Amino acid sequence: MSKAFTREPDSGAEEIPAFRPQLPPGTRNFITRVGADGLRQRLTDLLERKQALGTRSIEASATVEADLRKLELTIRRLQQTLASVVVAEFPADQEKVAFGATVTVRHGNGAEAAYQIVGVEEADPERGSISWISPLARALLLRRAGDKVRFRSPAGDEELAIMTVRYSGGSS
Repeated sequence: MSKAFTREPDSGAEEIPAFRPQLPPGTRNFITRVGADGLRQRLTDLLERKQALGTRSIEASATVEADLRKLELTIRRLQQTLASVVVAEFPADQEKVAFGATVTVRHGNGAEAAYQIVGVEEADPERGSISWISPLARALLLRRAGDKVRFRSPAGDEELAIMTVRYSGGSS
Protein backbone atom coordinates (compact mmCIF):
# COMPACT_ATOMS: atom_id res chain seq x y z
CA MET A 1 0.00 0.00 0.00
CA SER A 2 1.22 3.48 -0.78
CA LYS A 3 2.53 5.58 2.12
CA ALA A 4 -0.05 8.20 1.13
CA PHE A 5 -2.83 5.94 2.37
CA THR A 6 -1.38 5.06 5.76
CA ARG A 7 -2.61 6.75 8.89
CA GLU A 8 -0.16 8.74 10.96
CA PRO A 9 -0.43 8.24 14.71
CA ASP A 10 -2.38 10.93 16.53
CA SER A 11 -0.12 13.42 18.25
CA GLY A 12 -2.80 14.30 20.78
CA ALA A 13 -3.21 17.83 19.43
CA GLU A 14 -6.30 18.37 17.32
CA GLU A 15 -5.80 20.34 14.15
CA ILE A 16 -7.92 23.46 14.02
CA PRO A 17 -9.80 23.64 10.72
CA ALA A 18 -10.45 26.91 8.92
CA PHE A 19 -13.89 28.24 9.81
CA ARG A 20 -14.16 31.61 8.11
CA PRO A 21 -14.01 32.87 4.55
CA GLN A 22 -10.48 33.16 3.24
CA LEU A 23 -9.20 36.72 3.28
CA PRO A 24 -7.63 38.09 0.12
CA PRO A 25 -3.83 37.68 0.13
CA GLY A 26 -2.01 40.49 1.91
CA THR A 27 -5.08 41.85 3.69
CA ARG A 28 -5.56 42.26 7.40
CA ASN A 29 -8.41 40.69 9.37
CA PHE A 30 -10.33 43.87 10.23
CA ILE A 31 -13.12 43.92 12.80
CA THR A 32 -15.22 46.62 14.44
CA ARG A 33 -14.54 47.57 18.05
CA VAL A 34 -17.94 46.18 19.08
CA GLY A 35 -17.19 42.95 17.21
CA ALA A 36 -13.82 42.56 18.95
CA ASP A 37 -15.43 43.25 22.33
CA GLY A 38 -18.05 40.60 21.56
CA LEU A 39 -15.38 38.03 20.70
CA ARG A 40 -13.46 38.84 23.90
CA GLN A 41 -16.64 38.45 25.97
CA ARG A 42 -17.41 35.14 24.27
CA LEU A 43 -13.88 33.94 25.11
CA THR A 44 -14.32 34.98 28.75
CA ASP A 45 -17.65 33.11 28.90
CA LEU A 46 -16.09 29.98 27.36
CA LEU A 47 -13.14 30.07 29.76
CA GLU A 48 -15.54 30.33 32.71
CA ARG A 49 -17.56 27.42 31.33
CA LYS A 50 -14.36 25.38 30.88
CA GLN A 51 -13.38 26.08 34.48
CA ALA A 52 -16.80 24.96 35.69
CA LEU A 53 -16.58 21.79 33.58
CA GLY A 54 -13.02 21.20 34.80
CA THR A 55 -14.18 21.00 38.39
CA ARG A 56 -16.81 18.43 37.33
CA SER A 57 -14.27 16.39 35.33
CA ILE A 58 -13.07 14.90 38.61
CA GLU A 59 -16.09 12.64 38.17
CA ALA A 60 -14.46 11.69 34.81
CA SER A 61 -17.75 11.34 33.00
CA ALA A 62 -17.23 10.52 29.33
CA THR A 63 -19.79 13.18 28.40
CA VAL A 64 -18.03 15.83 30.50
CA GLU A 65 -14.67 14.91 28.94
CA ALA A 66 -16.10 15.14 25.40
CA ASP A 67 -17.72 18.48 26.21
CA LEU A 68 -14.42 19.72 27.64
CA ARG A 69 -12.51 18.73 24.47
CA LYS A 70 -15.05 20.52 22.24
CA LEU A 71 -14.90 23.57 24.48
CA GLU A 72 -11.09 23.64 24.38
CA LEU A 73 -11.14 23.47 20.58
CA THR A 74 -13.61 26.36 20.41
CA ILE A 75 -11.47 28.36 22.84
CA ARG A 76 -8.32 27.77 20.75
CA ARG A 77 -10.14 28.85 17.57
CA LEU A 78 -11.40 32.00 19.25
CA GLN A 79 -7.94 32.79 20.65
CA GLN A 80 -6.45 32.41 17.16
CA THR A 81 -9.12 34.69 15.74
CA LEU A 82 -8.53 37.33 18.40
CA ALA A 83 -4.79 37.16 17.74
CA SER A 84 -5.40 37.82 14.03
CA VAL A 85 -7.92 40.69 14.15
CA VAL A 86 -7.18 44.38 13.77
CA VAL A 87 -9.75 46.79 15.18
CA ALA A 88 -10.58 49.28 12.44
CA GLU A 89 -11.18 52.89 13.39
CA PHE A 90 -13.81 54.99 11.67
CA PRO A 91 -12.46 57.09 8.77
CA ALA A 92 -11.86 60.83 9.03
CA ASP A 93 -14.28 61.46 6.14
CA GLN A 94 -17.50 59.97 7.44
CA GLU A 95 -19.42 61.07 4.36
CA LYS A 96 -17.84 58.17 2.43
CA VAL A 97 -18.73 54.51 2.84
CA ALA A 98 -15.91 52.68 4.63
CA PHE A 99 -15.42 49.84 7.08
CA GLY A 100 -17.91 50.14 9.96
CA ALA A 101 -20.42 52.26 8.05
CA THR A 102 -24.11 51.50 8.04
CA VAL A 103 -25.39 52.25 4.56
CA THR A 104 -29.06 52.60 3.67
CA VAL A 105 -29.75 51.83 0.02
CA ARG A 106 -32.83 51.92 -2.17
CA HIS A 107 -33.18 49.00 -4.52
CA GLY A 108 -34.55 49.34 -8.04
CA ASN A 109 -37.96 48.12 -6.84
CA GLY A 110 -38.13 50.97 -4.28
CA ALA A 111 -37.44 48.82 -1.22
CA GLU A 112 -34.89 50.19 1.23
CA ALA A 113 -32.40 48.15 3.22
CA ALA A 114 -29.58 48.97 5.61
CA TYR A 115 -26.25 47.13 5.63
CA GLN A 116 -23.37 47.54 8.02
CA ILE A 117 -19.93 46.80 6.60
CA VAL A 118 -18.05 44.65 9.11
CA GLY A 119 -15.26 42.07 9.36
CA VAL A 120 -15.57 38.47 8.21
CA GLU A 121 -15.71 37.31 11.84
CA GLU A 122 -18.84 39.32 12.59
CA ALA A 123 -20.73 39.24 9.28
CA ASP A 124 -24.35 38.13 9.57
CA PRO A 125 -26.17 38.99 6.34
CA GLU A 126 -29.57 38.00 7.74
CA ARG A 127 -29.14 40.77 10.33
CA GLY A 128 -27.79 43.31 7.84
CA SER A 129 -24.07 42.94 8.68
CA ILE A 130 -22.06 42.20 5.56
CA SER A 131 -18.37 41.41 5.26
CA TRP A 132 -16.17 44.11 3.80
CA ILE A 133 -14.95 41.56 1.24
CA SER A 134 -18.48 40.77 -0.01
CA PRO A 135 -19.45 41.91 -3.51
CA LEU A 136 -22.11 44.30 -2.15
CA ALA A 137 -19.71 45.94 0.31
CA ARG A 138 -17.07 46.30 -2.41
CA ALA A 139 -19.65 48.03 -4.65
CA LEU A 140 -20.52 50.47 -1.84
CA LEU A 141 -17.05 51.28 -0.50
CA LEU A 142 -15.83 54.88 -1.06
CA ARG A 143 -19.24 56.02 -2.32
CA ARG A 144 -21.40 58.74 -0.75
CA ALA A 145 -25.07 59.37 -0.05
CA GLY A 146 -26.74 60.27 -3.34
CA ASP A 147 -24.45 58.04 -5.43
CA LYS A 148 -25.84 55.21 -7.51
CA VAL A 149 -23.97 51.92 -7.83
CA ARG A 150 -24.42 48.94 -10.09
CA PHE A 151 -24.44 45.66 -8.26
CA ARG A 152 -24.72 42.12 -9.59
CA SER A 153 -26.96 40.22 -7.18
CA PRO A 154 -28.07 36.60 -7.54
CA ALA A 155 -31.25 38.00 -9.11
CA GLY A 156 -29.23 39.88 -11.74
CA ASP A 157 -27.81 43.37 -12.28
CA GLU A 158 -29.34 46.04 -10.11
CA GLU A 159 -28.84 49.74 -9.56
CA LEU A 160 -28.76 50.80 -5.92
CA ALA A 161 -29.16 54.38 -4.71
CA ILE A 162 -27.21 55.19 -1.54
CA MET A 163 -29.60 57.04 0.76
CA THR A 164 -27.53 57.49 3.95
CA VAL A 165 -24.09 56.70 5.34
CA ARG A 166 -23.63 56.71 9.09
CA TYR A 167 -21.16 55.50 11.67
CA SER A 168 -22.01 54.44 15.20
CA GLY A 169 -20.64 52.10 17.82
CA GLY A 170 -19.86 49.04 15.67
CA SER A 171 -21.74 45.96 14.57
CA SER A 172 -25.48 45.82 14.96
